[in-house]
Amino acid sequence: MKSWTHADLPKPTRDRDRVRADIDAWGYGLLEGALEEPLFSRARDRLNEQAAAELQQGMAFEDGGPTQQWGQFRDENGKIRPEAFTAANGGINQRVWLLPNKGAVFLDVLELEHLNELVGYVLGEEFQLSSFSANTAKPGGIKMNLHTDQWWAPEPTRPGRRNLPVGSMSRTRFDVDPERDDTTDMIAPAAVSNVLIMMDAFSDANGGTRIVPGSHLAGRHPDPERDGQVETVAAEGPAGTAIITDGRVWHGTGDNHSNGSRTAMILTYCGPQYRPQVNYTVAMDREILANASDRLKTLFGLKVWWAYGRTGDPNVEFIDPTQTAMGELRPN
Repeated sequence: MKSWTHADLPKPTRDRDRVRADIDAWGYGLLEGALEEPLFSRARDRLNEQAAAELQQGMAFEDGGPTQQWGQFRDENGKIRPEAFTAANGGINQRVWLLPNKGAVFLDVLELEHLNELVGYVLGEEFQLSSFSANTAKPGGIKMNLHTDQWWAPEPTRPGRRNLPVGSMSRTRFDVDPERDDTTDMIAPAAVSNVLIMMDAFSDANGGTRIVPGSHLAGRHPDPERDGQVETVAAEGPAGTAIITDGRVWHGTGDNHSNGSRTAMILTYCGPQYRPQVNYTVAMDREILANASDRLKTLFGLKVWWAYGRTGDPNVEFIDPTQTAMGELRPN
């Protein structure tokens, strides 16, 4: 797959046209200064405080160890194993989930026009927030398995072929057509975009996100058996830089072999017709939803998109999750 040199690859830049071109060519771009002062320090301080409190109160989610790879939520019998993701069970990195509920500063991040504009370049005029979390890669954390962020998107298939049904897909079970090769002209479009904001400088040594440049055009998911060892590069940049991705690009958290931790805020967006990772209409604080701007309501999935996402009458722009839906009626 490799057809690049390090000199070709994206570098941190404030030129948004350059970022767009890099996304098209390589599947990712690096926007320098995506988060600037005073917002950067406010977000960093609130995130560090939240992470420390979750650790102190025994509520931390810790993964990145040999048996805590992200996505391995189930045991051999298919049962959820939430207790596995702790330091006591080998977890090293720390994730903080549902940031919009954990500080007003994170709502301010969601309102940033330059980030929304670049996400819109990948996904179009309408999109929603799939998840907004943070990951701190600590010394000793291992590499995450290569994956795409739209693993659930069915790949093109040939007429008459029995493909893997969409409801049977999982993070580790994809539709593989043995007669299809990588020269096909038909690939699925981007349905996801990730924005990873570097809260510390990212480097190869401290676990900067590993990316396979150009893999967004492969038209399929990475397959360890088929692909073997694939060459990756670390996305590197100063604190405040954002990695903007085409959701089809192959990537994963790097292994941290430095002496310090590195943290990223991770904002995942998807098209309005897809189910997001987080059900914000249930998960979000009621007061935050009630006072949200139209942009935030849209990101949280409260906007009705061509009659999808409604709670009753499709002829409304935003739903009210506190409103009781109409039930049985009888004439007087």
